[in-house]
Amino acid sequence: MADSARQALKAALDQCEQHARILEQDLVLLPARFDAAAVVQLSDEGRRVMDQAAYRFMKLQDVLGEKVLPGLLSATLDPLPPESPFVQKLQRLERLGAIPSAQAWRVLREARNSLAHEYPQHPELQAAQWTVFVTAAGDLVSIWAAVKQFAASEAVPRDSV
Repeated sequence: MADSARQALKAALDQCEQHARILEQDLVLLPARFDAAAVVQLSDEGRRVMDQAAYRFMKLQDVLGEKVLPGLLSATLDPLPPESPFVQKLQRLERLGAIPSAQAWRVLREARNSLAHEYPQHPELQAAQWTVFVTAAGDLVSIWAAVKQFAASEAVPRDSV
């Protein structure tokens, strides 16, 4: 792995660490489940925490998907061509043990896409969406932990990270 690629991977891993750490802190402040009453009664501070959690979720997912996962894949002894479809890369990473499930990544993408929709007139829909998001955020942090462990494992040559 070229020195510049190694440095880029290390920087991306550091970014993920920061996003995951702050996302975990946010998740501690949020309920695991929302109901319509919780949505209606959520304070401005609670909304700021939700906004920050959503931001960190998106940033963590972006850096993982755009930089870390492709970088780890190219650092292994089993890389794919750069033009390979992302789903194929996810399947290879799952087989290598870098991520627990390629399907889980797709579910996280769906949860992220649902964040774009707000239902101010339907707090029960908003509650369901927020509950799905909080669960997905916890799952993303778990995926990050698996990726971080893989990056530190013998599967990735020491001179790669």
